[in-house]
Amino acid sequence: MKQDDQRADATQADAANRRADANRADAVADERNFDDAVEAVVKRLEANRANTLALCACLAICETRMPYREAEALIGQRPELNLSTQNAHALLRIMIDCGGVETEEVPEPACEPGDDKQDQPVDYTVRTTGAGRAALAQFEPTKRFGRMLQDEPAGYAQAYAIVLALCEDGATKAAIEQALEGNPALSNPKQVFPSYFISKLETVGGLTWDGSWKATEAGRQMLALVG
Repeated sequence: MKQDDQRADATQADAANRRADANRADAVADERNFDDAVEAVVKRLEANRANTLALCACLAICETRMPYREAEALIGQRPELNLSTQNAHALLRIMIDCGGVETEEVPEPACEPGDDKQDQPVDYTVRTTGAGRAALAQFEPTKRFGRMLQDEPAGYAQAYAIVLALCEDGATKAAIEQALEGNPALSNPKQVFPSYFISKLETVGGLTWDGSWKATEAGRQMLALVG
């Protein structure tokens, strides 16, 4: 009897170990699948720099589940679309297709017997997926600005600080050019023009055009990094 009990205990222990191994394998596979899903979204965000900020806006807007048409309307109002080569409908579809945003059909209302069923387009809601949220976190504006600075000459940080500070209350391109006149960053290590710094800051979400160049909230945070 004692040996039988020992064998039973060993069998149960082996079964428990196999279940634990299977659970660990499943966890690793899930993590790998999630990483692949995030990478797929990141690739779409990076595919066309002109669309990056607008696609990030799609992900940010859809973090709260809402009807597709409402999301599309909100996306269409975002200033990031001024940079994009696509409209709100196309941008949202890009994020759906790559797995950054999920959709859920809204059931049609029940019809009473004898009622004429109206032909209506299928409606659905949208929400940013876990992979979409993880990808969006990688594109947080100040993080992108920090990565950009790492690839830039050291003297450029001061030029960015000048532009951001000037644009806190709004500035014209001419005013920015005047503020950077004679700045070493324009000639060392190579010749660049003030528009270079404007464009770079706009691309990472630090500046936006609203009749003049204005620092965004993210831009003010960037200024704190280099000011």
